[in-house]
Order: sequence, then C-alpha cells, then structure tokens
Amino acid sequence: MENIGVAVSIIIDNRPEMIDEILMSDDGTGGGIRIPSMLIGENDGKKLVEWYKNASAHDRKRLVMICEFVMPVHDHVSVDFWFTSSSDRAIDFLEDFKKIETQLGDKMKFKPRYVFWECTNCDEKYLENDCFGGGKYCAVESSNANIKGRDIVLEDLRQICLWNEFSANGEALKW
Repeated sequence: MENIGVAVSIIIDNRPEMIDEILMSDDGTGGGIRIPSMLIGENDGKKLVEWYKNASAHDRKRLVMICEFVMPVHDHVSVDFWFTSSSDRAIDFLEDFKKIETQLGDKMKFKPRYVFWECTNCDEKYLENDCFGGGKYCAVESSNANIKGRDIVLEDLRQICLWNEFSANGEALKW
C-alpha cells in the first residue's frame, strides 16, 4: 500500500467485537510494512466504506483524516510467548528472559503458549509419527529427524501442565 502513496493503513475488523484492548501485531508476514497501521471496529469501518462509495472524486481528494495512536495505559504488561519445546532458540530465550521477568515481578504477566499444527490431510505415516487426534495436533522438528512430532506434542502438554500448576501456586518462575 505504501508503494502507491498510502500514508496510513486502516484495517477494518471483520467481526462485531470491542477492539479497545486488541493490539495488532506482526504474524510474520508484515516485515515489509513501514507505514503506521491501525485497527478499527466493524461498525466504524462500514461507515468509512459507505462514505467512500458515495463520495465524489472531489470529496475524496479533499479528505483529511487524523489518526491517533493511543495505547491503553496499564501498570502491567501481559506477554504471551508462542513456541515449541523442541526449539533450542526458544529455550535459550526463555532462560535469558527469566532475569527480566524476575526484575519486572508482578508488573508483567507472562504466559507460555505452545504451537501445534493441524494436518488432517497428511499421509498415515506422518499422522502416526507426528500427530494426535487424527492430525488435529501435530508438531515437527525439521532440524532433527529422530525427534517425532508426537514426542514434541507430549512434551509441550507436560510443560503446559507444569506451567499451570506452578503459576496457580504463585511459583511461575520455577517453571
């Protein structure tokens, strides 16, 4: 969009939900975006689209929008860290991050999230080695063919249980 002169990207939510606490983030495909981007609610988006459809070319050229980027202010931050237990880089990061987490104390709420893949159309051998639930929960470790995806899923589930137990007892750092 910025290659054609767009100064700001306005993304319209496709669901009628409150977006006040939703933060847009890069899902890995936004590396080339260099302009400010914002999410607006479905109702507000419909109003903009309707205005644009009905506006004359002259009115469209005269349009000036003021965008304000205001983040909700809280005295704490929530961090969701998505990874798989087979990722050495993720484990190294978590070990280093523990120091920061300790310093932040209760100002930060950290929650590990585990990545599973769905592959219901995969061949039987893949499903047998790397999946549970008929392909609903799969994992793969491309750097080591000796690690089966099923083992990764089981380890991730074990870690989820440990996290839930430790965090429920106020001992999340032990995880």
